[in-house]
Amino acid sequence: MLLYPVLDARFGSGLLRRRARRVMAREERATVSALVERLPATVLDWSDGHATLAPLDVIEPRRPLMSLSSSGGGRWWVGPREVRPELSEIADSGAAYDSVFALWPCDPDVPQCGWGCTQGPSDATFGAGFSSISTDHWRTLLTDPDPEQGYVHEWLHQVEAVYRELGLTEAELPGLHDAGAFTSRRPVDEPPFGRTYAEYHDGFGGHTGARTWSPWYRDWMTGRLVPAGERLSAADGERLSAAETPIGLTAERWAMRGASGT
Repeated sequence: MLLYPVLDARFGSGLLRRRARRVMAREERATVSALVERLPATVLDWSDGHATLAPLDVIEPRRPLMSLSSSGGGRWWVGPREVRPELSEIADSGAAYDSVFALWPCDPDVPQCGWGCTQGPSDATFGAGFSSISTDHWRTLLTDPDPEQGYVHEWLHQVEAVYRELGLTEAELPGLHDAGAFTSRRPVDEPPFGRTYAEYHDGFGGHTGARTWSPWYRDWMTGRLVPAGERLSAADGERLSAAETPIGLTAERWAMRGASGT
């Protein structure tokens, strides 16, 4: 985790060149740091022990971020170019990471690439997956039922890129944004209660939404997904769990990464 407290960046070109400045507030930094510390345990729990972000190192560069990169469509992010000095220093030390996050404060006038943006492993990040998240959302973490969910989401985009490269199809591992097309193999008295994950999150038939995608991430990471058109009773779920090809990352699929040497 590269935690940048200060943004003092120039971006754009020609007459459109601008400057963005912001410094993380003390409470903002404390809230985000506390969430980061919980991420390894959260991933371990949600994946039934198949994965974790550990060891997790948090590095706070002393320099401000001096630029932003275009993500297309007039939007901007802190990309691999911006964090290259820190990544080069880490690589020179002989250390290597599977995953890199850049956390940074954004100027509210800067159009961002999204809540967070992610790319899979590349030479630009010395073979690590890369996620960039501005911390402007930090106040929502105080009321979010699962405040880690956005960070887990971006990390899972890194995971998805790795397993696509290893050959898993969308029939075996659906796209991370396909929650509306699936429900769970779990008994119907467990979230998402026989509904699609999107219905569980957003609400349905007068029921208030749960505002969390955690059941989707849990089942995506444990191979418990079922197409929404095949909603199951608890008994059906027990029968099919042994009889049908699982959808999602089972223990065997998680192990593909180690078997390939990646």
